[in-house]
Amino acid sequence: MSKRTVYTDEPIKIGRRVSREILPGHGGLRAGAGRPSPGNKPVTLRLPPKLVEAVRRDAKRARQTMSEFVEARLRRG
Repeated sequence: MSKRTVYTDEPIKIGRRVSREILPGHGGLRAGAGRPSPGNKPVTLRLPPKLVEAVRRDAKRARQTMSEFVEARLRRG
């Protein structure tokens, strides 16, 4: 036996209390809700510890995140 979804505009009674009711279509995920995606893709790299330290140090000196620093270096060529 499968559950049937009933679509209606009438409030749905939930819980034991009669005064608690919700309207269908309210709450939950909505299209376009939330923080917009920056368009960047996550990348994981395995680098030697000394190289990671050097990149982290140089990024800190430039007052940038590691991602911003590496992106700028790669764009320059």
